[in-house]
Amino acid sequence: MGKGIFKRIIILGITVLLQSGHLYAQQHIGKKIQITWCTSNTYDGKDDLGLKLVLKNISNSPVDLKKWDLWFNSMFPILENKGSKYQLTHENGNLFKLAFTDQVIGAHDSLVFDYQTQFPIANISTVPNGFYFQDKKDIYKYYAVNDVVYKPIRKPIDEQKDFYTALYEKNDRLNRPADFPLIFPTPLSMHVGDGFFTLPEVLTYSVDKKFINIDFLLTDLKGAFQNSLQLSNEIEGKFRIKYKAELAREAYNLVVNEKGITIEASDNQGVFYAIQSLKSMLPPINSTSIKLKFVSVNDKPRFAYRGFMLDIVRNFKSKEVIKKYLDVMAAYKLNVFHFHLIDDEGWRIEIPSLPELTEVGATRSPSFMDGNTIHPAYGSGAIGTDKYYLSRADFIEILKYANERFITVIPEIETPGHARAAIKSMEARYHRLMALGKETEAKEYLLHDLEDQSIYNSAQNFNDNILNPALPSVYTFINTVLDDFKAMYDDAGLTLKTVSLGGDEVPLGVWERSPKIIELMNEKGFTSVHQVWPYYINRINEICRAKGLVMAGWEEIGMVNKGEGMVVNKDFPDKQNMLLDVWNNVIGGGQEDLAYRLANDGYPVVLLSSSNMYFDMMWNTNFMEPGLKWATYADLYHAYSFLPEDYFANIDTYYSGKELGKAGFKDRVRLTEKGKRNLRGIKGGLFTETVHSESKLDYMVFPRFFTLVERAWAPKKAYESEESFATSLFEMDYTQFLNRIATVDLPKLKQSFEFRLPTVGIKLDNGVIRANTEYPNFAVYYTTDGTIPTLKSDKYDANNGVKLTAGAKYVFAVIDTLGRVGQLTYFN
Repeated sequence: MGKGIFKRIIILGITVLLQSGHLYAQQHIGKKIQITWCTSNTYDGKDDLGLKLVLKNISNSPVDLKKWDLWFNSMFPILENKGSKYQLTHENGNLFKLAFTDQVIGAHDSLVFDYQTQFPIANISTVPNGFYFQDKKDIYKYYAVNDVVYKPIRKPIDEQKDFYTALYEKNDRLNRPADFPLIFPTPLSMHVGDGFFTLPEVLTYSVDKKFINIDFLLTDLKGAFQNSLQLSNEIEGKFRIKYKAELAREAYNLVVNEKGITIEASDNQGVFYAIQSLKSMLPPINSTSIKLKFVSVNDKPRFAYRGFMLDIVRNFKSKEVIKKYLDVMAAYKLNVFHFHLIDDEGWRIEIPSLPELTEVGATRSPSFMDGNTIHPAYGSGAIGTDKYYLSRADFIEILKYANERFITVIPEIETPGHARAAIKSMEARYHRLMALGKETEAKEYLLHDLEDQSIYNSAQNFNDNILNPALPSVYTFINTVLDDFKAMYDDAGLTLKTVSLGGDEVPLGVWERSPKIIELMNEKGFTSVHQVWPYYINRINEICRAKGLVMAGWEEIGMVNKGEGMVVNKDFPDKQNMLLDVWNNVIGGGQEDLAYRLANDGYPVVLLSSSNMYFDMMWNTNFMEPGLKWATYADLYHAYSFLPEDYFANIDTYYSGKELGKAGFKDRVRLTEKGKRNLRGIKGGLFTETVHSESKLDYMVFPRFFTLVERAWAPKKAYESEESFATSLFEMDYTQFLNRIATVDLPKLKQSFEFRLPTVGIKLDNGVIRANTEYPNFAVYYTTDGTIPTLKSDKYDANNGVKLTAGAKYVFAVIDTLGRVGQLTYFN
């Protein structure tokens, strides 16, 4: 998805440096060519944006390129360029091809391709990747380029020093010792007493008979306390679960005193969250003797919908990874998993009724031209992805696993846009059946008009990724897929209640030259192709209603284009059977109030703030920080600055430090009392265009995940309004939050999650280098010769600092006890 990625145009000029050589038959070209990506010698990131791709023959024999094409992915679009000895073309999405005509690279010689971007390359995630060579005549013969070198873009020395000095000063202001909440996320109310309850070796318990099926809850508690749980023969044990009817769903009371532990709730979910609060009170280091502080807690969530969205399409993530994230969601009281399963670049869930969806749509391959797979994307290159999907059994297992942890799974089936994997899968089905003479069956699930000549370009640069709403087969397809999803929920012992049907980023130009759409418009009396959009939304909403489903989707499903851009659709007949996921509140984009306008108009809304809670955004401007930046840079402070019900209270504290002021937003709509009732909750999310591994997923999500759970569960803070906001109050709260997660929560995760380590800020103070970290309780190591620090390097001493020595090349980094190294900080 990567909502609303700003279009970049890359102007590419190619200079070919050749030395003479003779033809050489090449069978393993991927092993003999090294590719280096780097800047030009004059690159400055401002006036000169020159970049290079260098193809070097690292073998002892000439390499003939005439029979090969070089393919690669680029996050940013590249202009096609044709020369006498090459042709560079955009194939689709982010896939590009460099075709050679008559070129030879001599042994140890190079081809240097100079190109220039219109905008600076943002970071390591936006450089070209996924390089492979393919035989021009045999599409099944291809080789990955094994040796690819990226040379980082370093800031000029003065800018580099300014960056790390500013970071030092920010750390110095915010990373200070402070008391922090005993329970996290922060409860509605909590009184902390003076004593401790020491858990006995055998913790007896008693449970009110109104609670049933609580075995999982007790197992969860037993695992946390590492104690035996024994059923008490007494009226009350030391651990008591009591029924209290007047408590709301998910609410609980918790008391720890000299008599033991008492939980009150009206349902199992309240008991579960009370147990999570008990676990939250435990120190990060296991101990044979567990002492719990005396507390009295009354708690309930701020929002009913507390969600996390994960995309496993762009870069697939396994069932085991998903279950790991469900565990951490449950531990921090999130209750909705928005599961992004389907997009242009893949179909990641088995649908037994339509096996082509995974046979074709889940498989990326360089041989995609045969129509049996889809093309490589986001660096997948020559790596096969034929098993990169969840089986029906996998999904049922995930549903059960989530349900045990009181998490609702909402699957997302992207329509009508972001549907290329589905379109190509059904196209393959169509051609297979047509070859068998089964025309009626072939057209049953066709998703595009074969005669459509419409010209469009989607946000991710596809020109063939939109379903055609004029085809009855589109609705047959949606019906069938929904029925298969419902059957999976049924087999899990659950009921599918809400499904997301996407609805975002349908580009201009779509459907305009489709004969089927023209027929539909004539039949319905439409005067504009824009009217096809609400027609489609009504049709799929009717399908959902007929199946007893609430239709969720991105904000556009509650909007309409009347000729001057998308606006709130005030005339939709069934607003309450929709749930809008609103992402677009990009500061300066003009839609900062969109979620409020939709909620005020009567649409149930969940706010997924791209400006704060898109965890695929870059942390800061450091070139080695992964992610994208089209919405924002979002460090922990900026993520925490999200105020869901009063977004404008602190909008002038934008990450860049630029004082935007509130005057520019005085005409934006604020949330009314009606709107507050329709703001069902918030969620964070991550799209995986740049996230190629589980470790990178962990890095992008944590610790920013903790800002989500606090805003979703904890009561509204006193500073969360335009009338009462004060930076001093906000930063005092942030400092407490920072100390809590760094002291307790991150250490608890370190065995399972490779979270982002803090970066070191540095400042020169009278010939002494001072260093600090973005969050506390992490050790800093450094070298003086420009090498990367290790646990054997010198450890930074805050009392003395590091005396500056002429000619030394300092490199600082946080290194944790497992030997993981954080982002490097340079000083020379």
